[in-house]
Amino acid sequence: MALATSRPLFAAIDVGTNAARLEMARLGPGGLERVLKEREAIRPGEGVFARGTMSSEAVDRLVDTLRRYAVLCRRHKARVRAVATSALREARNQTKVLRRVLEETGLELEVVSGEEEARLICLGVLHRTPPRERSLLVDIGGGSTEIVLATGERPQGLWSLPLGAVRLSQHFDTAGEVTPAQLRRMREDVDARLRESLPGFVPRLPRVALGSSGSIRAVVEFAAREGGEASASPAQLTRAVEALARMSPRERREHFEERRADIIVAGALLLERVVQHLGVERVLAVKRGLRDGVLADLLSREELAARPGTAPLLRRAAGARGA
Repeated sequence: MALATSRPLFAAIDVGTNAARLEMARLGPGGLERVLKEREAIRPGEGVFARGTMSSEAVDRLVDTLRRYAVLCRRHKARVRAVATSALREARNQTKVLRRVLEETGLELEVVSGEEEARLICLGVLHRTPPRERSLLVDIGGGSTEIVLATGERPQGLWSLPLGAVRLSQHFDTAGEVTPAQLRRMREDVDARLRESLPGFVPRLPRVALGSSGSIRAVVEFAAREGGEASASPAQLTRAVEALARMSPRERREHFEERRADIIVAGALLLERVVQHLGVERVLAVKRGLRDGVLADLLSREELAARPGTAPLLRRAAGARGA
């Protein structure tokens, strides 16, 4: 793939619980244009929520992947921001992992807080949203769930909960067959945590929540498979949870890739309970999220660093387009 250009390249690296991802983009007439996208399902958070530390095998996989990503970024002279979320936030060996990543790849991997993660998701999903429009975002990761209430592009409320599809799956052992008693215990546990962590809730919430993670997209597509839409109602989500719980692991793999299938029951139940708690009518799956926010943040930093008297990059691009 030819990436040569006089315009700067921006690179977002995201180390989550399930995978490490790289996206590169450059500024084009219509905004940021993706030029490269990679994902490695290396499970960086494997064992973290059970043992409290990242295993040596997971660290090896992470370093190998980030070394390759760093080579790509240097080759194309990209401005890079590399972030890690809940798995590394909670790993007791976080300092050792970050030091090894820096020494062996040259990347400064930044462990972001749950609030910063939510802010970046908001920035990524709501770019160019009308300034008075209210939005409600939900992002379910492997180890945490972020909820953002925003007006325009600006977050008004940020909540990060230590609830994720991998964490919940490991705690309740949902990779195999799931009994009705397990489902009941999971719902009770998640409901109690939501009541503790979220307000009761904010009045005048949007009727539709935007779901920005891969887990949410997979669950919504399954729940709405009869209608072929990218949105699902609370009732559809409940039916999806019940259907997925009744399936054997082999049957789930007929609908989802293997690593997603292992955590899909927990992810679906978590989305169901969050939507019920928020009282919204539907959840709409969107394709933008954390990495889009990192890229937008890099662009914003580039604009702020521009010399006095020089038009910001977005304004220059718009001027060139209208010329």
